[in-house]
Amino acid sequence: MQIEIKNLKVTLDGRTVLEDVNVSIRRGEFFGIVGKNGSGKTTLLRAIAKFYPKEGCVYLDGREIDGINLKELAKILGVVPQEFDLNLNLKVRDFVALGRIPYIRIFESKRDWEVVDRVLKSLNCPSDDVVRNLSGGEKQRVLIAKALAQEPKVLLLDEPTSHLDVRHQIEVMMLLKKLSERGLTVIATFHDLSLAINFCDRIALMKDGRILRVCRPNEIDSKILSETFDFEVEVVDLGGWRAVVPKVQCISSSS
Repeated sequence: MQIEIKNLKVTLDGRTVLEDVNVSIRRGEFFGIVGKNGSGKTTLLRAIAKFYPKEGCVYLDGREIDGINLKELAKILGVVPQEFDLNLNLKVRDFVALGRIPYIRIFESKRDWEVVDRVLKSLNCPSDDVVRNLSGGEKQRVLIAKALAQEPKVLLLDEPTSHLDVRHQIEVMMLLKKLSERGLTVIATFHDLSLAINFCDRIALMKDGRILRVCRPNEIDSKILSETFDFEVEVVDLGGWRAVVPKVQCISSSS
């Protein structure tokens, strides 16, 4: 599904958090959003998901989101938040099945459970464990599984790897990349710049509630990142893996 954002502005508690945001995201694109804390990354995701009142327009395949009811929108958008409190006495399989609610006419149909089990397997989630007993990383994967159980056309993820160890970070990123290649539009915010530039198709760099620019990973260099983060970094090639690291003199001068 293609997303068009035009002249988007979001004001919260009298403060402008997003202003003059314009961007087009293609169907099947893995689109990353990066920027400093408070730059507007999460607010942009939430505006796309219709969580906040807004000025301007967000179009999903040409339809403005304000004209789409919530039940239909739940079949289009899957949302994975950054912060969560899953103190639930539910088994993982039952929790992920909640993602099927927008489709259910007869609860717990064979088709619904087939989708749930497929998603759990793809993310290696412990289906019979109780949600409240899971580690932070396991809960993160379960939240992603629940969103994928909705069979969305667009997947919105706020820091999807923030609670994961290195192995599961790469596994989740590879899965998201594979899903986008199959036609799912994936939009995710990142603090880990190295993950973003190694997996995303394009990346929006945000600062002070605006998009400074949208780049392909190979267009992102030290100058662009330093301008975005007000901190000098380098982009280095480590045998095919591009890593973003702080410049040594910055570390020395601040110590």
